[in-house]
Amino acid sequence: MVLEGIIRKLDTRGNTSTKLTQLCAYADDLVIIARTPNALNEMFLTLEKEARYAGLIVNQSKTKYMKTARGKDKITQQYITKPV
Repeated sequence: MVLEGIIRKLDTRGNTSTKLTQLCAYADDLVIIARTPNALNEMFLTLEKEARYAGLIVNQSKTKYMKTARGKDKITQQYITKPV
């Protein structure tokens, strides 16, 4: 219930073709999808701030980061150890 309130405060309007960021949530897991590193960082910082205000913390040991890129003939994925 608390997490739902936090998500409602974030700007998640629009669809995947018009937004710089998207947020997918299931239970207590969240995925932030962003078109640019700056958009990802901005959404993460806003999420972290709202979570902290509600008494929640982001568990860095469980946090994963993945960069996906689409090239001419393939899609590549790269797992990274810290945010971009």
